[in-house]
Amino acid sequence: MYFQKACLSLLCMTLISACSNQRLVDEIKIVQTMGYDLTEHGVKSVVLYPIFENKNEAQLEFLDTSSNSYYDIIPRLNTKTNDPIEYGQLRMVLFGKTYSQKGIDAVIHSLCRDAKIGTRIQLGVSERDASEILTTSTKYKDPFYISGMINQNIINGNIPMTNLQEFLFDHYGEGRDPFLPYIILERGNVKIDGIVLFSSDKFKTMISMKEAFILKMLVDNSKNGSYMYPLNGSKSNRDDFILLHSIGSNVKFTVDQVMPKPMISIKVNLKLQVKDVPNQIDLAKEEQLRGLEQTVGSYFEKEIQSFISLCKKNKVDPVGFGDLVRSQSLNWEEKEFYATYEQLKTNVKVKVHIIQTGVGE
Repeated sequence: MYFQKACLSLLCMTLISACSNQRLVDEIKIVQTMGYDLTEHGVKSVVLYPIFENKNEAQLEFLDTSSNSYYDIIPRLNTKTNDPIEYGQLRMVLFGKTYSQKGIDAVIHSLCRDAKIGTRIQLGVSERDASEILTTSTKYKDPFYISGMINQNIINGNIPMTNLQEFLFDHYGEGRDPFLPYIILERGNVKIDGIVLFSSDKFKTMISMKEAFILKMLVDNSKNGSYMYPLNGSKSNRDDFILLHSIGSNVKFTVDQVMPKPMISIKVNLKLQVKDVPNQIDLAKEEQLRGLEQTVGSYFEKEIQSFISLCKKNKVDPVGFGDLVRSQSLNWEEKEFYATYEQLKTNVKVKVHIIQTGVGE
């Protein structure tokens, strides 16, 4: 019996190894980041791949090509290398701003049909040509630098959860629009500067990192995001701000009315940590602490309403209000809902809990 099991195991191992498609690292180009730009005659694509010279050391190289169509970009890139191009480790796809304004659906559709490409790869939009951003990023000697930067800001910063899977859900789902990080160059360094809001697959507008905090609050648990709260509103000087750090939040949406004009209630519970408050505020005093909670809550109610107004003005729906109303209606039509989207009424209540404070001297 033992001999039979041993033979069977050996046979299975032989079959598995015989069926595998083994490729040596130094005999293929492992593309890990790609970029797409619009040109006068079509589309330009850039790919980054590592050249392994020593153990744990890699030099980044890039290839670029242009075509009048997206569909033959890969074959054209293959004509420029002596090794075949592989995309199994692709982690980042960056679209130039002008390319994304024309629509990125063709690339998105191709990515989601390729079994070699995971749905957790990151997507982004660059202020300049994607090729310029990617060329600059080679100085970091890390093929995953931009995707890692996005993931780090999702975990620790103001960027809401985003990747190919999230984009597909928002793009192809009814009653919602996708969004992606906005990448710029600042004094020669790559930086995330906000969020691009899409209408279907096209760049519509962008929001700042402060507004990204609001979006994250509405669509995710905004744990670890940061926000500079002005004590005196628009008249605040540089010393009249409090740095708020989100410990966590949860949001509840209630559709109060579907017809004739949709009405939605939004209740947000926000837990904050406050650091380095000005001298005129003493958070050791209960009444001042509770007063700050109320004023911060009222401030965020206005900021959320302002963000919703921006979305309605630009006819984008990153929060998914249309999907919320659709879930409560048997006769919901996407075209009809967004034709009257600007008439959507929202009632926002934010309850703030300041549960940790650090008082500056």
